[in-house]
Amino acid sequence: MKIIQLITGSESFGGAEAHVRDLAIGLRVRGHDCIVMGPGPGLFADQLRANGVPLISIPALKKRIHPFWDLIGVLQVIIALRQLRPDIIATHTSKAGLIGRVAARLMGIPSSFTPHGLSFVNRQNGKLIRFRLIMERLALRLGSRMITVCEAERKLAIDHLKIKESDIATIHNCLPDLQLSDERRQDRVVITMIARFDVQKDHVTLFRALAVLLHLEWELCLGGAGPSLSSAMKMAEALGLSSRISFLKQCSDTPRLLAQSDIFALISNWEAFPISILEAMRAGLPVIATDTGGVSEAVENEVNGFLVHPRDSAKLAERLALLITSSGLRRSMGSRSRHRFSHHFEWRSMLDKTEALYALAVNYVSPTEVLQ
Repeated sequence: MKIIQLITGSESFGGAEAHVRDLAIGLRVRGHDCIVMGPGPGLFADQLRANGVPLISIPALKKRIHPFWDLIGVLQVIIALRQLRPDIIATHTSKAGLIGRVAARLMGIPSSFTPHGLSFVNRQNGKLIRFRLIMERLALRLGSRMITVCEAERKLAIDHLKIKESDIATIHNCLPDLQLSDERRQDRVVITMIARFDVQKDHVTLFRALAVLLHLEWELCLGGAGPSLSSAMKMAEALGLSSRISFLKQCSDTPRLLAQSDIFALISNWEAFPISILEAMRAGLPVIATDTGGVSEAVENEVNGFLVHPRDSAKLAERLALLITSSGLRRSMGSRSRHRFSHHFEWRSMLDKTEALYALAVNYVSPTEVLQ
């Protein structure tokens, strides 16, 4: 198949970008002509090119809603589709999902949509955003299939979009396996969190939890950049944590960073199904994370890590202390993380299911064959 993966351009690199990168690489390995369309210069584009994935920039495709540029974006996508003539266009994130599905319908090309977090839910307060909900209900009439990256998102979509269960499927994010060398130190426990510094991620609660654990031997590595980075650095200094924290900004070698870590943390205000947790599980790390979205579909509380409620710094400190002070607990939970990753989140499962749904959309196989 000739497949276009369309995603909104962004200077940041997050879970959606990692998903599209791995999906494109995997589909090309399987012999499909897979091309990524949308993003401009940046880490994402660099990683695609380094792995031999063709990239076509759509300059007008930006995250913010802007009627004029959004119309230009539709036209730019249509021009590219006319030149490429793909069998299917797979759209990712809300803006690319709308523009890509409109262009696909006008061109008579099958499409799919993976939201990577449904945009019509205000994740800060759980309320519905009426305008976005209406737009998504209208977009469903364009005839595309929806793919959610976790069951939590699928249930939200069914509840609020009134979508038929036959038109929506959950395909969990997955990753290619890697055999990583253990580069952990012995003198201090290294806690790592890889996350963009913005309103979604809750570095504040993590800092408050660690501020009461200064009597223990640990250090914190933070990978990621974003608008709240400078304020996070100031808060770390105010809490007396600066000497214990390394701000790494953009992290280009996540596997090596995790190989040097003892604990992975992802403290968030909301999530869909974060790839960073799967990366940590692949590296054999215990995970401590906020219980939100589909996180519990990867992390089993008290089995391969700990789940805590949002903004509960006291419970987070308690759980972190257990992991910091017990190497045996870290090893046992880390081993279960690795086992769970290998059996549930290795990328062959994601590729098999995605390939089958694409083939169904372009009538290469029947629904019966997909179910088999």
